[in-house]
Amino acid sequence: MNNHSRAVTEKKAGNEIAFRESEIFPYEKWLVAFKCDSSTKSFEKTTFIRQFYAPGFYEAYDTAATYAEKFQVEVLWFQEKRNCGAPYTNYSYPELESLCTYCNNTFSCQDTIPCSDSKCSAILCTRNCLQDHIAFRHK
Repeated sequence: MNNHSRAVTEKKAGNEIAFRESEIFPYEKWLVAFKCDSSTKSFEKTTFIRQFYAPGFYEAYDTAATYAEKFQVEVLWFQEKRNCGAPYTNYSYPELESLCTYCNNTFSCQDTIPCSDSKCSAILCTRNCLQDHIAFRHK
């Protein structure tokens, strides 16, 4: 039996490997600090910290750099949360980007709109999504 027919036989038998266990990386929580201008007239700089999940250093760097480019801010530092120390590990920071409960779009955490129903934990991206969510879910 040649290699091609053996591969076809294994594929038909369902013995194909779905994933390699050695290539699976757990997602770690990362913190990133950004710096942006508070206003164009002021010389003060505003810094803020966000948290996000990434499986490794390069993915975390890519996530932080993409966010910084998208929102025109500067990355000061980023690090795994467990390696940051006491003041950072004991506090829950806002997520870097959130997922709208209604439309599934990714949006900046600064723009979050919580559901007006106190028993609902939905986070929405626009007032239209909020209205649609309330009409669909709570009425």
